Amino acid sequence: MRKTKILALLLALVMVFALVAACADTPVEVDPDPVDPVDPVDPVEPDDPDPDDPDPVDPVDPVDPSDPRANTLTVAYNAPAIGDFINGWGNSSYDVTIRNLLGRDIVATVVYSAEGEFYVNETVVANYNREVDGDGNVVYTFEINQGILWSDGTEITARDFVAWHLWWASPEWMMAGATWGWLDEVLGRADYQGEPLMSEEPADWADSQEQPEDWYDDQEEPEDWDEEEDGEWEPTPWTPEPYTPERIGWDQPNEYFAGVHLLGEYEFSVTIDSEHIPFFFELQWASVTPIPMHVWAPGVDVVSNENGSRFDSDIQAHADRVAATERFAPSVVAGPYTLVSFENDIVTLQRNPLFVGDSQGRQPSIEFVQQIYAPSDVDVDMLFAGDIDILPGEIMGGKIERVIAQPGFGTQEILRNGYGLMHLVADWGPTADVNVRWALAHVVDRQAILDNVLEGYGSLIDSEIGEAQWMWHARRAEVIETIRPISLNIQHANDFLDETVWVFEADGSTPFDREQANENGTYLRHNAAGEPLIIRNGAANADIGDAILLDTARNAAMAGIEFTSEFLEWASVIRHYSQPWLLDEGERMFSTFSMGVTFVAAFDPYRSWHSDFINTAINPTGFSDPEIDRLTLELRGTEPGDYASFLDTWFDYVVRFNEMLPALPLYSNMSVDLHNDRVQGLNTTAFHTWDNLITQLSLAG
Repeated sequence: MRKTKILALLLALVMVFALVAACADTPVEVDPDPVDPVDPVDPVEPDDPDPDDPDPVDPVDPVDPSDPRANTLTVAYNAPAIGDFINGWGNSSYDVTIRNLLGRDIVATVVYSAEGEFYVNETVVANYNREVDGDGNVVYTFEINQGILWSDGTEITARDFVAWHLWWASPEWMMAGATWGWLDEVLGRADYQGEPLMSEEPADWADSQEQPEDWYDDQEEPEDWDEEEDGEWEPTPWTPEPYTPERIGWDQPNEYFAGVHLLGEYEFSVTIDSEHIPFFFELQWASVTPIPMHVWAPGVDVVSNENGSRFDSDIQAHADRVAATERFAPSVVAGPYTLVSFENDIVTLQRNPLFVGDSQGRQPSIEFVQQIYAPSDVDVDMLFAGDIDILPGEIMGGKIERVIAQPGFGTQEILRNGYGLMHLVADWGPTADVNVRWALAHVVDRQAILDNVLEGYGSLIDSEIGEAQWMWHARRAEVIETIRPISLNIQHANDFLDETVWVFEADGSTPFDREQANENGTYLRHNAAGEPLIIRNGAANADIGDAILLDTARNAAMAGIEFTSEFLEWASVIRHYSQPWLLDEGERMFSTFSMGVTFVAAFDPYRSWHSDFINTAINPTGFSDPEIDRLTLELRGTEPGDYASFLDTWFDYVVRFNEMLPALPLYSNMSVDLHNDRVQGLNTTAFHTWDNLITQLSLAG
């Protein structure tokens, strides 16, 4: 049954791509009508709604108002939201769903359809124009509709859209503790944002670090040291702790953001730098969402002239306040819901009666939405008990089969636009060596994860690939034939490790003998300093983490590796994975992180692996490779509509990714939304999850 469903979805995607391949050389225009997209990446043929019917949701039985849950939709995840409900503090998917319901990416100039096609949002935009200026920059000019309101009744104007650009890229927002890796393609962003000024190491720093009196007493010559063979032994010299610079200010070359202009009460423009033209997903950079300036920075205005735009006064105090308050409890929003509370891992939202509507003008019908935390071992039981309406994105086959077999419940299957993986730290610890990364690839039993966790609802992949990607279905056979296969092979793991520094026994000089390695891990590889080869994995999903540990620890031991896995709460994942440079000396301990990645509609790996973003939340593992840098830039620099060239560069990219393994691909899969039958209209896709569809959902009685 499940194989039939997966094959049916794959067949639909392949058939759509076959139609596109015939005209791949013809540029494709962005269709402003999202109901009838021309996007060749469409994984499922959409049903066109009746244009005469403003409500495409099937009619349902009326709800009983006496039922306290009658008009409340409850959605559960296996991890709680963190509470970062505005951008700037990482992108936990559990927070992003709330941001979307509060208005992120919904009340925007450009949005994307359920099939991943970008288009101008006519609910927000009255008119727009695209032109190329004399310097080759692309200028998008927008006139927004009048009468769009914030949830407190204040009208949204062009000033709020311009402020969005100014705020997110402002030095003040960075000084308030936020990190932001967006807007790079908009003209003048780098000079407007600037960079931090860091303190310099004092001239007498080394002198201030005193050598311990017993330092050399602790450095003992190994018993088996052979002076004739190894030379005269010398103790390891003492070195002072490196100086850690502190941020003491900010250097802002230009107080104006050159690429953003306020042109009138309801009109503004965004200029994309010619340096980033062409860009395959160009329209994405014209997407702007307003921020409530009257709440975030009351009394502050936007100044705009030929130099660009800026705030007319200092916003540092406002930025600090927003980071401390609005970040966790947005008080005024533009989206379909407002925040009621976030307590005991339960986020409660209420319908916003002033919401302008989605891109089709639709309004939500559900009064309350609750997003809750449900432990993985009881979530399906809670669904059956009526405590939960939707369990989104389930990947565990056993749970899916339980719901399929239960009357009164349903499933919505989606080929995943993403994959499960182990991020491999590239700037610290053993995994900084690509040979260690490939050795890990040969000791992790990925098939065991498919069998024991996904139970048939997934497939093995050997590069950064999602089952829903049209590129994968176009070149699958060639990719498989070209790239180095990842497989469970202890001999290969040992071969790779023999090319590293981890080639000794505990004394740091006797060669490691792979024949002595055993499943108990009593014989490990060491480097010349006598340090054992230890890999600690931080698992964002306990089930996947346990599945990885089950066989990997034993397999790794056979290659001389001590492998452990520890489940991390999401806040710890953010701290150890997303911001390792903020950890104190000695706190850094994880070389790998097992988690999942969902690609956005614009597949742009530049924003994951390019060395421009080392030591940021975009590339926190510190991966750097000139060829990956080149290919990611070439990929995003493809002319819009040139699918053939995009496909060729993508092929080269996944081949190189496989060679360098910045992450170990585990699987891509079918994710399944589990729900009870009272939920109507849950037609999720790889690009539109339940929160994107909130205006199309309803509850039956």
